[in-house]
Amino acid sequence: MKTPAPEAAASSTPARKRTKTRPAARRRTDENTYTDPSLRERLKTEIRAAAKGGEPGTWSARKSQLLTLAYQKAGGGYLQRHPNSKQKSLHQWTAQEWQTADEKPARRPNGTTRYLPAKAWDALTPAEKKATNAKKQAGSKAGEHTVANTAAAKRARKQAE
Repeated sequence: MKTPAPEAAASSTPARKRTKTRPAARRRTDENTYTDPSLRERLKTEIRAAAKGGEPGTWSARKSQLLTLAYQKAGGGYLQRHPNSKQKSLHQWTAQEWQTADEKPARRPNGTTRYLPAKAWDALTPAEKKATNAKKQAGSKAGEHTVANTAAAKRARKQAE
């Protein structure tokens, strides 16, 4: 049996799929997105270290929301005319009125409870609410920062969007 020539072997491999990436000069960085990147970095460090919006030292969507508010309040602005996908997601998240099932703080002595949009909580039965909260609290006690929703909570959250 003959082995194919190196040229033939190379041509028989499928072509690499091209992905859409921005040229390095056009990628969004802190320097070409924010009017005062050093102010934003300082605020980000302070907010990450604080207990508001999650455990100190961790990052969360809530802390990202707090950073946006603090940055704008301190006089920071944006160089980009249109928000990027992360900024759009944060805006949508803010509009969804996220809360716990009982509208109390999520962090509790027996573990952190689940945060979902108000509409998602309305779509869940009491048993489903209990199940998703139990799963979140168990993961929280085990030291997990992110705990997946139950199937019912996933469906309710998607429907709430």
